[in-house]
Amino acid sequence: MPKQLQQIRRVFLDMDGTIYHGDTLFPTTAPFLDFLEKRGIGYTFLSNNSSFSTEEYIGKLSRMGIAAAAENFYISTDYTIDYLKRHHPGFRKLYLLAMPRIRAEFEAAGFTVDETHPDAVVVAFDRGLVYARICRAAWLLKQGVPGFATHPDLFCPTDRPTWLPDCGALTRMLEAATGVKLKVLGKPDPGMLEEAAARSGVPVERTLMVGDRLATDIAAGRRAGALTCHVTPEPEAASDVPPELAPQMRVRNLGELKELWLNA
Repeated sequence: MPKQLQQIRRVFLDMDGTIYHGDTLFPTTAPFLDFLEKRGIGYTFLSNNSSFSTEEYIGKLSRMGIAAAAENFYISTDYTIDYLKRHHPGFRKLYLLAMPRIRAEFEAAGFTVDETHPDAVVVAFDRGLVYARICRAAWLLKQGVPGFATHPDLFCPTDRPTWLPDCGALTRMLEAATGVKLKVLGKPDPGMLEEAAARSGVPVERTLMVGDRLATDIAAGRRAGALTCHVTPEPEAASDVPPELAPQMRVRNLGELKELWLNA
């Protein structure tokens, strides 16, 4: 399987748990990115975390010593915007459960934030959420307004002494309270990789999806037809998984993936 690495022209990298944990950059990340750049292989940070804007992600990586440009990112927010424009072009007014910077990204993409008569409800990872806004979203869903969620993750990894319920947890709460199913986007939806590949100009079959979560990162890669690599502390203990979630490669860190590539 490592020989297939010779055909790869674009790498999709999950972020939290793959290149860093919370605010701590993994020591193998910078050397791996340097390795890709020297080989002329492009890379895209492909994250479900919709609590940060692209600008904020650029700043976060900069503080870690990683220089990145906007074209190096494709976040579940970007995919949600692309999905709505492609499949629901009439949905221009949105009720958003999202951070201010994320609301600004939707507005910059041509959407209007409408608290009264929206065309759709969009649920993102809103770290500043208040109960009244959850109630309003639930009421709109009960009135028949279509609902979308940026991604299914139930929690967000952190290196701090706390636990962070994520967009998927909020989505489940709204679905349980209203009986209304939301359209959940982000990984493992293969469309997210397909859109990212189209943006990069590289066929998806010549891309590699690298991530730490089987149910989102690896599932998205497998469904889209990309090569996949699972980053896990115990790769030998991760063999008993369903075929649709089984990665072609398993490594402990990006340093091991670099070595596989060098020997391909």
